[in-house]
Amino acid sequence: MTPWYATWFNTPYYHDLYSHRDHHEARELILTLCKGLNVRPGQRALDIACGRGRHAMVLAESGLHTVGIDLSPESISVASEMAHDHLSFQVGNMLEPLEVEGAHWVFNLFTSFGYFEDDAMHQQAIENMANALLPGGKLVLDYMNAVKIAAELVPKDQVKTDLATYEISRRVEGQTIVKSIKLSEDGCSIFNYEERVRAFSEGELRAFMERAGLRVKSVHGDYELSDFDPEYSDRLIIIAEKSAHP
Repeated sequence: MTPWYATWFNTPYYHDLYSHRDHHEARELILTLCKGLNVRPGQRALDIACGRGRHAMVLAESGLHTVGIDLSPESISVASEMAHDHLSFQVGNMLEPLEVEGAHWVFNLFTSFGYFEDDAMHQQAIENMANALLPGGKLVLDYMNAVKIAAELVPKDQVKTDLATYEISRRVEGQTIVKSIKLSEDGCSIFNYEERVRAFSEGELRAFMERAGLRVKSVHGDYELSDFDPEYSDRLIIIAEKSAHP
């Protein structure tokens, strides 16, 4: 059975529903993040689960030699239109070894994690990201703050676009945050999709990284890299470093 993310992310409806996450938004967020991280021009970066490349493009503009990797051939095809000497894209799966040159930075941005059926798969994904790092390189995992999300969950809403109407419902199901999306065009129901993301805590994400041989350097609650507060922070951003010595 095809996982939900392999199907949903490859549809025009996904990109339509989240069209507000545009290049302008990405530029502001990534430039702020890169400044705080003190990235240096000429370093190599991977953007894992890059989608259509809006974050990877800004990473490259910040001077990083960037490779964007995504499971969706459709997204990579669109992203590749932006490719240049310091920006390339390839289809890849974080559950498999990443066939790339060692990177100074691995970015996994905007909650592009937590989708898998069990924690062994999540652990494997983190280990593959860690293995793609050079010694001394850093993983930047930008995740939702599940505590705040669950506390402020909007049970139902509706989004209308030129393409479709989206009836959205949300619930917490055990350790998973579930978003059900019913699509209709001209009043006729056409598809139902469901997003399922594990509500990982800071401690659980730390444990994945430590088991992968990474050392957590800092934990932040926004792209300005403020301190993380589980009650108030919008994001949970963990920066972990690979040992400089084997």
